Amino acid sequence: MSGIAKKAVIELSKKGSRLFRSGQLEEAEKVYLEAKEIDEDNPYVLSGLGDVYRKLNRFEDSGAQYDAVLKKDNNNIFALRGAGDARRGMKQPLQAIPFWLRYLEINEKDSHVMVRIADAYHKLDDSESAIDFYEQSLVIKPYDPFALLGLGNVYYAQHDDERALDCFEKLLAKNTSHNVVLMTMIGNIYRRRKEFDRAMDHYENALELDPKNNFALFGMGDCFRGQLNMEKAVYWWEKILDQEPDNQSLWTRVGDALLSLNRFDEAVKHYHSSLKVDHDLYALLGLARVANKQGDYDKACYHCEQALEVDKDNIRALEELARICDTAGYTEKAQDARDRIPQ
Repeated sequence: MSGIAKKAVIELSKKGSRLFRSGQLEEAEKVYLEAKEIDEDNPYVLSGLGDVYRKLNRFEDSGAQYDAVLKKDNNNIFALRGAGDARRGMKQPLQAIPFWLRYLEINEKDSHVMVRIADAYHKLDDSESAIDFYEQSLVIKPYDPFALLGLGNVYYAQHDDERALDCFEKLLAKNTSHNVVLMTMIGNIYRRRKEFDRAMDHYENALELDPKNNFALFGMGDCFRGQLNMEKAVYWWEKILDQEPDNQSLWTRVGDALLSLNRFDEAVKHYHSSLKVDHDLYALLGLARVANKQGDYDKACYHCEQALEVDKDNIRALEELARICDTAGYTEKAQDARDRIPQ
């Protein structure tokens, strides 16, 4: 290649890099492709083009550019990191990890890549390796938000509440953006531990920033359920149903809460709203319990039979039917229901 051609490639590569940094991705692609026509093996051009394609979410094209660099130089750190990132974009964490590990052999203090490896292991359900790389990252950068969040998520999934809280609270203390997700996750941990007042403190903080956050709204309702205050549980859960009219399980859950409060008409409306979304065994059994409490035993039996039409051996439906028949004095029908319960 002549000196003039080499100089042209260098200038085009610099121009492509400037365009990339300014977010002009399509223009950067054109410039890099022009440079590639002159020198198809130039690692700066190929890596730059890989970066452009990665930003454009063209991950397979991106990976091909980095792979071409690595065929000539398998220690090129830009291509190693980029090849891993491309596989990450292709949702191939297992294929991404070896590229990043080779990268870390050369650039061993890159905490960002450690976090990416940890995230990949977490996706692969390898918690031990994920924790190892999150912790390595935190040695280098103790308050890295992605490492703390990732490590906290691993511990949260393991129900290791103390360690999860340590990560999340450390992150929240340093995070000036008041992360709503963190607040709800911390609330979830305290709720799981039945520390309802502490949980609600965090849900309320989240709702001050995002009044329609359904995770925080659900958490508030569930905390009041845990405190046996079903009136307030219904109040908070209804706010979710205003936003999510197709949330079938919540229609039924609120129906059950209303039934416990003897607000029968409202409970029936909620069970029917659930059934408008799709068949729901628990909504039908809720209707059966309402009818039973109102003394309409035939209607109660009818709803149980509706449930059994879809799942003829369902134990809960058969047990509910037997109980209702006992209350109604339908002795033979009660025994028949018990005889149908799978042993």
